[in-house]
Amino acid sequence: MENLEKEYRKWGTIALCCVMTLLFTIAAIDSFLEFDFSKNMYIMSIVATACMLAIISMSWIRLLNCKLMRTDLTEAMKTTSPESETASITQKDIDQFIRKEGYVPQVEQDCVFFKIAGERYDVYYQDEKFTLVKRFGLSEDVDKELLLKACAQAHDEIFMFRSYTHTYDTNATVLCFEVETYVKSLSELERYFPQYLNVINHAIERQREIYQQLLEAKSPQTERVSTVEKDPKVVS
Repeated sequence: MENLEKEYRKWGTIALCCVMTLLFTIAAIDSFLEFDFSKNMYIMSIVATACMLAIISMSWIRLLNCKLMRTDLTEAMKTTSPESETASITQKDIDQFIRKEGYVPQVEQDCVFFKIAGERYDVYYQDEKFTLVKRFGLSEDVDKELLLKACAQAHDEIFMFRSYTHTYDTNATVLCFEVETYVKSLSELERYFPQYLNVINHAIERQREIYQQLLEAKSPQTERVSTVEKDPKVVS
């Protein structure tokens, strides 16, 4: 855009110089050759001046249009720039989005949760950090040492995912699965939310497979047991 502006200025200046040169040339011919150009020179001067004004006017009109185009482009970039999309996402935004996805969200003090096939998912959002959490109550016969190993291995294999155990004040222990990433705009959340769900569900299945493999390697005769309750009593 700046190069175009310079181009218009250059040609406007060249046009002005050409017209002025023409006028001085006519005046020199009339003066030194003593021809009677007075009448013709008057007419030519008017024509030359008109041409000069027309060329200069066209150059400056294009220059003005150039500036207006640059202003419009700047404003358009502001409205579509990443900075304009980084407006903070609120719980209300998340609630409305999840509802639009076909689920029935509920808002708690620090999260929004919803259920799929009776299983609860919690959504946390703070300082552009998005966290999707799914919790399961642990069965009593689970081998916690192997479970933690399975969690660590699944974490190494799957991007954005981690799993860990958490014990509440009531001594109830739950197994937590999390997908954590940074989301700067609601449009970004809408675009990638299905992938976040797929990641956490795939990670849960993978962690179960790893746990069973570790359990069978430790005790080959042991029957396969579930690492989590099908209907977890502890979900928050």
